[in-house]
Amino acid sequence: MNRESELGELQRRLEELERSHRRLVVRHRAWRRWGIGFSGCAAAIVLCGAAANRLATIEAREFLLRDDAGVTRAALTIRADGTPGLGLYDRSGQVRLSLDLDGDGRGGVNLHDEAGTLLASVAVRPDGTPGLGLFGPRGQIRASLDVGRDGSSGVNVYDEVGTLRAAVAVRPDTTPAVGLFDVKGKIQRSVESAK
Repeated sequence: MNRESELGELQRRLEELERSHRRLVVRHRAWRRWGIGFSGCAAAIVLCGAAANRLATIEAREFLLRDDAGVTRAALTIRADGTPGLGLYDRSGQVRLSLDLDGDGRGGVNLHDEAGTLLASVAVRPDGTPGLGLFGPRGQIRASLDVGRDGSSGVNVYDEVGTLRAAVAVRPDTTPAVGLFDVKGKIQRSVESAK
């Protein structure tokens, strides 16, 4: 595999990670809508527990945990698209950690800042490979770590608008490579090493 095709493969993996990030942002917005119903479910659980000595099964589409001030602190739900998710919230009711499964059962773990902006995500991509994304204050990708099905691995670094600027990769044949990109994401320089 030549340098340009290897870097093209890294760019393809990045685009997959960015698509995963966009799906996670949509899921995050859904979490906010689910916040109110969970406290009612939690109250029903407590009342059912008080009425019966033992419950073998509790069923619901959503569970919310609220603090003494009524702020949602955790939510476990089945979203409108049928996928499950768990969100943990800070004292102001802002999601800070979320765990998701997509429709195909691929998982993701997401960390958010105090404004709810996604800062880090570990996810399994559609091709079954893992990826780690680090995002800037506006949710734009800034760095990613990827492992390919072919045994390759790479680290990608992006500028403030999310354009790939540098990549370090180890190919399946264990050959390392470094690529530098211009402001449009086009390869400018690459360095390869023998095995």
